[in-house]
Amino acid sequence: MPTGTDIGYGGEPVVVRRLTSPKDDALIAARAAGLQVAEGRYTLRKYWHEATPENLYEIIELAPNLFLTAGITEVLKLAAGLTATAYSASNARLCVGSSTAAVSAGQTALTAELGRQLVDGAPSVVGNTVTFVATFLAANANGAWNEIGVSNAGSGGAMWSRTLATLGTKVSPAVWVLTWALSIS
Repeated sequence: MPTGTDIGYGGEPVVVRRLTSPKDDALIAARAAGLQVAEGRYTLRKYWHEATPENLYEIIELAPNLFLTAGITEVLKLAAGLTATAYSASNARLCVGSSTAAVSAGQTALTAELGRQLVDGAPSVVGNTVTFVATFLAANANGAWNEIGVSNAGSGGAMWSRTLATLGTKVSPAVWVLTWALSIS
């Protein structure tokens, strides 16, 4: 998605930003070499009040995230039929925090968590992509959003991914809708 503005449903401009990183170039090179690629990306839609088209004021597409060892291990256990907790409609949570600490694969949680939101419904699988969506209502996870992750529990659990980006400060009555899409190609 290009960076710029578009006219929203209510006639007001909607700012669209696409954040990139060196990982984008690495993914392009890996695909060009014929390698399988797992790519997780978050998208944030910001609304002034309730999540309706006329209230949408910004869309941010983030650079690829880092998969964390604890989450990858949990997913591999699920694939092998071993005991593990699924990232399902009753367990999966999108998490946000305020830390800007560097991301590393060995991390097991966000560094300064503001909140976790249960996904809005069952994750959807279409082709080679699974998508999780969570709506953070006016009273949820207010503060500076700088880190994002996916977990399989209301607290603790296995964090599947983590990424850093300066996304702004959420305050009431804003409603922010966060999406995480994982594609394997």
